[in-house]
Amino acid sequence: MHAPKLPSFFKTENSKRFMFKPRYYDESKERIEQLKKAGKSPLKFKRQKMKHPAQKGRARIIIFLIIILSLFAYKFIIN
Repeated sequence: MHAPKLPSFFKTENSKRFMFKPRYYDESKERIEQLKKAGKSPLKFKRQKMKHPAQKGRARIIIFLIIILSLFAYKFIIN
């Protein structure tokens, strides 16, 4: 059941629509979208060389020193 139609000066049967065109242009975003459409990736990955054994040993020493220093600091704060 429909409501009765009354005469009116302001008839709007359909909602008004508009086309919004943004003013901001992001060149990098546009380039990325074009690359996605083309199926190309702008990123190139290089394999990292294996670390020298001396670098691994140095990292262990640094971690060991941090642990010892934090234990000394904890002992001085508590006492």
